[in-house]
Amino acid sequence: MRRLALAALGLALFAPLHAEPQAPVSRLGIAGIVTDPALGELSGLAVSRLAPDRFWGINDGGNGNRLVLIDGRGRVLRELLVTGAENVDWEDLASFAWKGEDWLLVADTGDNSGDRKQVSLWLLPEPDPNGKASQTSTARELRFTYPDAPHDVEAMTVDAHAGLIYLLSKRTVPPILFQLPLSGFDGAEPLVAERVATLDRIPQPTASEIERDGSLSRFRSQTTAMELDCTGLNFLVLTYDAIYRYSRSEHQGWAEAIADQEPARSSISLLPQAEAMALDQGCQHVYVGSEKAPVPLLRFRYRPAKPVQLTPVEH
Repeated sequence: MRRLALAALGLALFAPLHAEPQAPVSRLGIAGIVTDPALGELSGLAVSRLAPDRFWGINDGGNGNRLVLIDGRGRVLRELLVTGAENVDWEDLASFAWKGEDWLLVADTGDNSGDRKQVSLWLLPEPDPNGKASQTSTARELRFTYPDAPHDVEAMTVDAHAGLIYLLSKRTVPPILFQLPLSGFDGAEPLVAERVATLDRIPQPTASEIERDGSLSRFRSQTTAMELDCTGLNFLVLTYDAIYRYSRSEHQGWAEAIADQEPARSSISLLPQAEAMALDQGCQHVYVGSEKAPVPLLRFRYRPAKPVQLTPVEH
């Protein structure tokens, strides 16, 4: 009986999440269990560009200005203080190559009460994952505001090729996508983020669903993380109950691509508060983490959108 139970569990974990061929992820697996209190309030996750199967994590506000290095099973390997930075409410983390170096970007953009006059991004060179330093190089700050009002933002990603930082609001319905230039770190004055688009097609829970599933289910469509894939043509959005994928062609900007797009969707489960997401180095797998350790670190097979096949026109 025990063997049958284990076999059934294996089938459940590795069964496709959706029948749709274009679902953004498939083959749910548990990469490991995050048990260390150092990641008790995991709010951001980014792959190391310097070491395979290594990830950097951050905790949200009240947990200090620390970077936490973990392996692919969620085990904490080391912690570093981010020199020169302050953690008001860190909510997401990105890793990327820019100007011939590897960087980390921390989004200090959480604003639960909607009263922060300015929020910040912290840029720093990625530390050596195999080093022994206890602190990072000094982080550079980019202060900014939004063009309309304060926003609580927990989702951020970087398109280094385009030189842009993308941020996605959490509590507005629909979520609003903003952008900032990476070159903003070269200036001293605060910037105003530019509005790009609204994500109108992320479904909100209905009144009957909230009544059926409980009052907390009204938050399930709030956005908590985002990732741009290796092609730069797909970005993933994490909510408390799903992963969405938006896609564009090489000749489209995101505003045009998102306007009429129904995003691909995969449901997720097993996590009490999914707030962190990262693609691995080769964009083969998506890792999703949660607050409230001990919790599973989930791993999915990533499924990018299939390129549009154009039919040649005969002349």
